[in-house]
Amino acid sequence: MHIELLKPHTHAGKRLAVGDRLDLNDASARWLIAQGTAKAATPATDSKPTRRDATSGVSTTAATQGD
Repeated sequence: MHIELLKPHTHAGKRLAVGDRLDLNDASARWLIAQGTAKAATPATDSKPTRRDATSGVSTTAATQGD
């Protein structure tokens, strides 16, 4: 279960700040939520979609190079 910290918390010996996200087993996540230390969160994605020109499908960065 993915959670976002609402309070500072130490997990596995590492000090974590408000807003940090963790992926924990359900029991641990629910315990932190019940304590008011965390809230349920959706998984964060690391990949960012690239912007493409709507008509050509060419990346806007690539389309402007060489001008």
